Amino acid sequence: MSLINPQPPTEGAEVLNVDDEDSLREDSWLRLARQAYDDSSEWVDANLRGQWDKSLSLFNSNHPPGSKYNTNAYDKRSRFFRPKTRTAVRNLQSAMNVAFFTNEDVVSIKPRNPNDPNQAAAAVVSQSVLQYRLTNTIPWFQTMSAALQDAAVQGVCVSHQYWDYEERDETYVEVGRDNNPIVDYDGNEKTRNQVTSIKDKPVIEVISPENLRIDPASDWSDPLESTPYIIHLVPMYLQDVLMKMESGEWNELSVGELLSTTSDEDDNTTRLIRDEPRQDPLDNDAGYGEVEDYKIIWVHKNIIRRDGEDWCYFTASVDYMLTDPVPLQEMYPWLRNGERPYVMGCVNVESHKLYPAGTVELTQELQAAANDIWNQRFDNVKLALNKRYHIRRDRNIDLDALFRSVPGGAVEMDDPDQDVRIIETRDVTGSAYAEQDRINMDFDELQGNFSTSTIQASRSLNETVGGMSLLANSTGSIIEYVLRTFSETWVEKVLKQLLRLEQYYETDEVILALAGEAAVGINQAMKDVSVDDLLKYEVLLKVNVGINATDPLKKVQNLMLGLQTLASFPGIADRINIQEVTKEVFGQLGYKDGDRFINFEGDPRMAEMQAQLEEMQTLIEAEQLKLQNRLEVEQMKQQGNLEAMNMKTGAEIRKKEIDAQLQYIDLQLKQEDVATRRAELMLQREALINQIAQDEIDRQEEMLDEGPVGIMARNDYNKVPYAVG
Repeated sequence: MSLINPQPPTEGAEVLNVDDEDSLREDSWLRLARQAYDDSSEWVDANLRGQWDKSLSLFNSNHPPGSKYNTNAYDKRSRFFRPKTRTAVRNLQSAMNVAFFTNEDVVSIKPRNPNDPNQAAAAVVSQSVLQYRLTNTIPWFQTMSAALQDAAVQGVCVSHQYWDYEERDETYVEVGRDNNPIVDYDGNEKTRNQVTSIKDKPVIEVISPENLRIDPASDWSDPLESTPYIIHLVPMYLQDVLMKMESGEWNELSVGELLSTTSDEDDNTTRLIRDEPRQDPLDNDAGYGEVEDYKIIWVHKNIIRRDGEDWCYFTASVDYMLTDPVPLQEMYPWLRNGERPYVMGCVNVESHKLYPAGTVELTQELQAAANDIWNQRFDNVKLALNKRYHIRRDRNIDLDALFRSVPGGAVEMDDPDQDVRIIETRDVTGSAYAEQDRINMDFDELQGNFSTSTIQASRSLNETVGGMSLLANSTGSIIEYVLRTFSETWVEKVLKQLLRLEQYYETDEVILALAGEAAVGINQAMKDVSVDDLLKYEVLLKVNVGINATDPLKKVQNLMLGLQTLASFPGIADRINIQEVTKEVFGQLGYKDGDRFINFEGDPRMAEMQAQLEEMQTLIEAEQLKLQNRLEVEQMKQQGNLEAMNMKTGAEIRKKEIDAQLQYIDLQLKQEDVATRRAELMLQREALINQIAQDEIDRQEEMLDEGPVGIMARNDYNKVPYAVG
């Protein structure tokens, strides 16, 4: 369960020499980490811990710590929990699904300068690669749902972006063309070592908000870049920590030293509330820690700003140094100046507040009121159906029969009129239901949900369809505000870091392969620019979440209205991208692949002819390259032989003539009608190839007649490899 994520190896990583200066000694860095952790933890415990524990309990449909329902006074009373909080968060996640995942093109990447072909090509490739990662490599739906849940429950969500790289050395036995092992002169099999990458991909890791520490005095508008330190608390199994020590990646510590490290009990409390009622494997006292290898060690990943530069190092809690400080830019070379590999988002904007309230906190009092009304109504029904009694002391009554209260039962007593008196309980369920509807309406309006309770409570307004639509729009706008805030504060920032990870670590071959068909269309722009240079261009990334994002039908209606309006302008109708419109319409209707309903490729016969042209072009290019390589080999073999040099000169002249004819054929293949010219051109091509082969044979025979020099050249000919393609 190692959560310390490796970064791809970088050359020349600077490691701080702690012996250079007393102020930069190991104990100085340890004191910095300890002081930062203590100060931030004290502030979290005083200002956030209680609310986090309460919100997590409400989300889990449990009465929060300190609730009256958890006391002995309510042992005999109803103490149900109405799961309105859980339902509200689920509704928010459902709205997220509609807004972000009804089609594949939620993320759009555009060039800063549309007139620059290189920037346009960079935008196309970047969007293709990013879309592939979000669809196939990263569990994007799960990741977004988890982040949104954290933000709704605890007010903020936190994620860590990095490139996960892991490799291993493997030994292979070399085999020949017959697939049999190759042996040396001693009869031993030849082997070779090869480094194989096991993991090589970007990762977006959602971490618990309580496992991150920042300075309480950070700027509320951009806390993670303004804070002078970030501490990431990482739970690791003891055996994983020991493996890093054995590999030399971390400093050596004894098992006793590791087990003696301190842990924050308050963090454990919050985590257990989240996982309740399940046992938590991170709790060493729950039975999981009986095996020493699986005991949990809390490792701190410390990012400390010192002298204007960020340094990163690991500690075992706040007690021992596990690594020497390394510049953060060396560990994460893809970061920009001042940027950290962490992103914090929210669902509400509260000015000048470092940790804004989540949706659960906003409705917690209404949740408590809903629980009270529900439980009181249940108690009232129970009392109305099962009466209470006044019983005279020193009575002669069968109490067991009285309390049993079964239909058709009897109770023995001397004087029913004097010994027992029924306490009548007024039935208030009608008013309780009315109050419940009012609470439900207030709860739903605050959360941005449009429910039947809202309709019933606002009947005077929604007598008409227009009134219903007005109510739906007013509540839907709150959901859209929440999603827009979440998108601006977390989604876009995370995707921008993901794009920079791809730009820095991904190879040219992989990028072109992932880009697929999009890469083919940019070949013209890439003639003078490599893929690496291409992806360095600045592009604009935007998440397409706005008005009516949670109502697909309204989005389609607005789209069609916009197209109709634009179509009235001269020349606009011909410039509308029908393919993109089709994808958007079918995407909003729930079909991710709208292209399959309409053929945008034109006449399939033309596509077949184009494929034949491309095949012929490939063959011609291969023959040209083969001819070039043979001539170069001939040049190497004939050095010092004057007659051979004359032959080489003649071959070069002949090659230029043949190249000119081949280029002419290529031009004709591209310009002439394939159906009428194909046979003629193919005959010319075959004739040229035969001529090339005959010229080669003639030169070899002449070289053979020249004596030892010619014989040596011919014998060495087949030993000189040449590449084709």
